[in-house]
Amino acid sequence: MYTEAARAIAHKELSDKLKSRWVMVIGAGFTLFTVVIAYFGAASAGIAGFQRMEATIASLTSLVIYFIPILALTLGGGIIADEREKGTLDLFLSAPISIKEFLFGKYSGLSISLAISTLIGFGVAGLVIVSRTGSGAVSGFMIFIIHSIVLGMIFLSLSFLLSILFYERAKVIALTIFLWLFFTILYDLGLIGILIITKGAVGADVLAVLLMLNPVDVYRIMNFISIGETSAFIGLASVEFPVYMNAGVLWGICMIWIIAPLVISYYSFKKRYLI
Repeated sequence: MYTEAARAIAHKELSDKLKSRWVMVIGAGFTLFTVVIAYFGAASAGIAGFQRMEATIASLTSLVIYFIPILALTLGGGIIADEREKGTLDLFLSAPISIKEFLFGKYSGLSISLAISTLIGFGVAGLVIVSRTGSGAVSGFMIFIIHSIVLGMIFLSLSFLLSILFYERAKVIALTIFLWLFFTILYDLGLIGILIITKGAVGADVLAVLLMLNPVDVYRIMNFISIGETSAFIGLASVEFPVYMNAGVLWGICMIWIIAPLVISYYSFKKRYLI
């Protein structure tokens, strides 16, 4: 699938983001808020200063689940609308390239852009934190960075699906905001509502399965497991992670969230433009 045509499209997408300084701006933003959170993460307890890496990762997780999804959704949300407005979509469709090459090239280029900005931003901040707290938790922080990149790839994949199904810019923007609100806020509010209505009678296994249906919660759980935490707080209740909720299962769920929207995007694009 990664042919010369796909590589050319991916290279163009990456070059555009590098030339527009998008990668550096986002990377600088990641660095700034990571260092700030690492230093002031325990301010509510009257403590200022760099804390243990485990506490820093837990604090960063709570912010990343809001920042990276909306960034990835807006990054890929205009893939079709932008090409249509520039008049280049028909050019791509008439060129001797397949839909797979077109979509895979676009997705690869934007994924690399997002990954580079995430790696630079968190990497620079990580060096600052490690210089203050020691190098004992470097591996844990690297795992956190990888998880964050995967979270971005999931929502970038979802943004492609939105752009292809609803290629009008206004609809895409509205649905992008709704999708972000749903996965980052509304879904967990729904779980809290279930706990309140059932007065906590819902079993931990049921809640664990419901948590695994949300990629944001999957990301949160992966980070908790990586730092040795075995439970998560939903509302006022603590949900213990069952034995089957391990890194392998969670990684498999992430791969499904990345691949499934892209597959649906491919068939939707093919049906719409090649009838």
